[in-house]
Amino acid sequence: MKWSNKLQAEKDPHISIIVPTLNEEENIRIFLYSIKDQPSVNFETLIVDGGSKDKTSGIAQQHNAKVVVLPGYSEFVSRNVGAKLAKGSYLLFTCADTIFPQNIFHRIIQKFDKNPKLIALSGPGHPFDAPLLGRLEYAVYDLLRYILAKLPKPLKRFSTSTNFLVVRKDYFDKTGGFLTDDINADGLMGRELLTMGEVAFCMDTSIYMSARRMKKMGFLAFNKHYMYVLENVLFFASNIRITKTLKESSRKNHRKIHET
Repeated sequence: MKWSNKLQAEKDPHISIIVPTLNEEENIRIFLYSIKDQPSVNFETLIVDGGSKDKTSGIAQQHNAKVVVLPGYSEFVSRNVGAKLAKGSYLLFTCADTIFPQNIFHRIIQKFDKNPKLIALSGPGHPFDAPLLGRLEYAVYDLLRYILAKLPKPLKRFSTSTNFLVVRKDYFDKTGGFLTDDINADGLMGRELLTMGEVAFCMDTSIYMSARRMKKMGFLAFNKHYMYVLENVLFFASNIRITKTLKESSRKNHRKIHET
């Protein structure tokens, strides 16, 4: 385990940003610049690197992120490691190819301050470099997530993705962390949090993200790979054989896809 020597200047951070990385030098600098000027909110940035062979770790250190290098560690194992090391009251799970609008951290803290019962929130992800069809798909998908999160229980759904998910640290600890052997561990985390307290999908806490995987794989192959997210809405689908088959097929390609 290797730690960077540079620690983020903020003390007692409100938010701990947790990012697993693998060969992300082309994206991580833009991500780090986007979180640099977030006024009025203390935060720390935790980079858990899976053994990058490029300059990912060095770039993160230059931007005063805390870096731990764990070669071969998978995405959700890395996220759990980051959560254990985090000092913030709120854990913000995201990816190296995201861009955060200015003041979003302030809006996040406001959401939790206004509603002490709120334990987790998410918001839309806008693929800034996607083709038109991809942008339309994400717009419809996020609208569906918003509507489902507004429904009363037992119809209510909290369809989550670690492109952008914020959880109170004490509640995340109660879940035991992400399931490390399930490709849809972030979606299943949303289902778990839904049973534990109030959750919200907020349209005014949106982030921007790269559509690099959709562009590389092609629209149809991309959708086939992520078809398993249907179980976030259709809970019964988790027990159907075809869903298990799809998840296993996607799992085999997951690490390769996420380092491209």
